[in-house]
Amino acid sequence: MRKDIKLSAREYIGKHTYDSGYTKVACHYSEMTKEEYATMLKERVQAFVVENRRVMNPVDDLDKHSYFLWINNPSGEMIANVRIIPNHHAMFIDPIRKYCIWDRAWIKDPTVSLFPIPQFADANAYIWTPEWVKRINGCSNSIMDMYEDTHSILMFFQKHMPGLRYIESKPDEWGFDGFKWVYEEMSLTEAQPIIRKFIESQNEQELPSSQTRTA
Repeated sequence: MRKDIKLSAREYIGKHTYDSGYTKVACHYSEMTKEEYATMLKERVQAFVVENRRVMNPVDDLDKHSYFLWINNPSGEMIANVRIIPNHHAMFIDPIRKYCIWDRAWIKDPTVSLFPIPQFADANAYIWTPEWVKRINGCSNSIMDMYEDTHSILMFFQKHMPGLRYIESKPDEWGFDGFKWVYEEMSLTEAQPIIRKFIESQNEQELPSSQTRTA
C-alpha cells in the first residue's frame, strides 16, 4: 500500500530550487505521495503511449524498487520525471556493468533541458544530476535507455558531456528500437568494487524482509 508522506518527513536524495523558481527533487518510490506517483504515471502514459504511440506497460515491478527524480514548476506542477533503477535491480538488466539505469524520462515543459550545457544555459532547470546517484551508491556511472527521438538528442549532447557515449541498439520487448547510452565518471574497473559493495549491502537489507514474507 502507498502512503501519503508529509514533505517535512520526506527523505530526499536531493532537492534544489533554481533561481527560476523551478524545483528539482529526488527520492525513493516509498517516499513519494500517492498524488505524485499518480501524476507521474499519467504523464508517462501521455508521453510514451499517447504522443509517441509506444506499446508499453506503464507500470512494472521495478517502480517500487526505484528512485525518481522530477522537476516542479513554480506553481508546484510536476513537469519532468525520470526513473532511476538502483544497481541491485539494474544488474538483472545489465549484468556486465550493473550500473544504475535511467529510463522512462519525460519532459513536458520546453524550458527544461535534459543536460546542463552552454547552449541551454537559459533553461529553467535540467534533469541530468549524476552526483545525486553517487549519494545513493558511491558511484555516478549510469546507463540510459532511449528511443530514437531522444537518441538523436543525445548525439548532440554527447560532445558537451565527457563520459557520455553510445553503446548499442536493439529492439525492446515490444519491438521498438532502443538505444543504450552509458555515462562513466570512472572506468568500469574502478566502479566495480564500489557497486559490488552497494549491491551486497542492499541484498543484506532486503533478505530479512524476504524471509519474513515467506516464513
